[in-house]
Amino acid sequence: MSEIAIFFSQALLVVGLPYLVWRIPGMRRVVPLVVLQILLGLALGPSIFGKYSPELSAILFSEASMQRLMGPSWLAIVLFTFLTGLHWQTSELKPMGWRLAWMSVLSFLVPCILGVLTGMLLAYQFPETVGQRANVWQFAIAIGLSISVTALPVLGAILREMELMEHPLGRISLGMAALNDAILWFFLSILLAGLVNDGGMVQETLMIPVEIGLYLVVMLFVIKPLLRWILKQCDIVGDAGLVAVFISVFGSALATEQIGLHAALGGFMIGIIIPRPFKHFLIERLEPLTVVLLLPFFFAMTGMKTSFDITSNTIVSITLIAIVMSMVGKFIGTTLPARRLGENWPDSIAIGILMQTKGMMEVLLLTIFRDAHIISPTCFSAMMFMAIITTSLTMPMLRLVMPWISKAPAAP
Repeated sequence: MSEIAIFFSQALLVVGLPYLVWRIPGMRRVVPLVVLQILLGLALGPSIFGKYSPELSAILFSEASMQRLMGPSWLAIVLFTFLTGLHWQTSELKPMGWRLAWMSVLSFLVPCILGVLTGMLLAYQFPETVGQRANVWQFAIAIGLSISVTALPVLGAILREMELMEHPLGRISLGMAALNDAILWFFLSILLAGLVNDGGMVQETLMIPVEIGLYLVVMLFVIKPLLRWILKQCDIVGDAGLVAVFISVFGSALATEQIGLHAALGGFMIGIIIPRPFKHFLIERLEPLTVVLLLPFFFAMTGMKTSFDITSNTIVSITLIAIVMSMVGKFIGTTLPARRLGENWPDSIAIGILMQTKGMMEVLLLTIFRDAHIISPTCFSAMMFMAIITTSLTMPMLRLVMPWISKAPAAP
């Protein structure tokens, strides 16, 4: 096969197949599209497709052909985090004020603390799970952040499917997920900066906070007003406005990658500072393209680098521990504060269930940790299974409580 034929064969598989499966009657009521995309990416990797069809796998997913998928994969990562930033600071956040802020912080911190404790346990029981560049604390914090994730785009897809977007539960959970993501990226930047510091000379170590500070100053006081002026002068629907946005996204991604924080953080930052009047248009314009077309390439690349053995006691043990800690942490950290702050029990339980969604945000976070050698490939595989299972359980669990939501009176 020619290189062009191989590329479009890959595209047919990674883009078309999960969507066709998702369109099977009844499937979309059970599982989000992103779960099928992640599962297909894993299935195309060396542990399944490479094992049972090595000849065809060698043709379609050779090392050389996979290199050609790197471009779409990185575009997917940066545009996805850009979209996540666009979802943040929506008009739904301000009316809920401190009530939403407290619920969001607790829904992140409680599972994060449990996750850090879990990371310490894993480092002691399974030392092979700790990455080569990380110490025990860095590894434990990475596990804590991984367990705390709530994927905002996946949550939005579930709310649309369940017809809850305009329900108070939808507004509250989306607001909480947006703030969760902001907290997550803040702590992630600190962790990655610390990792860079550990390996650097004294002069380089001192330069990291200076570079981060300079980057933030440029973003907030140069790029943000410049973008506002350009987008007001140009029609956002036309070419000039979109080109200005893309230049900002890619330039910001380049800056954060050079600093050592990761290109994904640059995309997220631009999403936050985009002027509010233009956010909705950009989400509507870019989200379908990113989620349906580009992200499957990222999942395929992730799957190609993932080798696992589902009969491995280590992987099974880590997966089960992570699932329990993630679900218990999110449920306690979300449901109890929601009830305490005025929600009735059915709605509080529903919010706790909705915050279990991890999906593509978890895959991205785990990929960052694996590539930075904070977690090992074994730990990466186990945490991937945790993300798939917790996200897959969200819709079935939510359907169980749907008959009771918003029926009991709210607590005084």
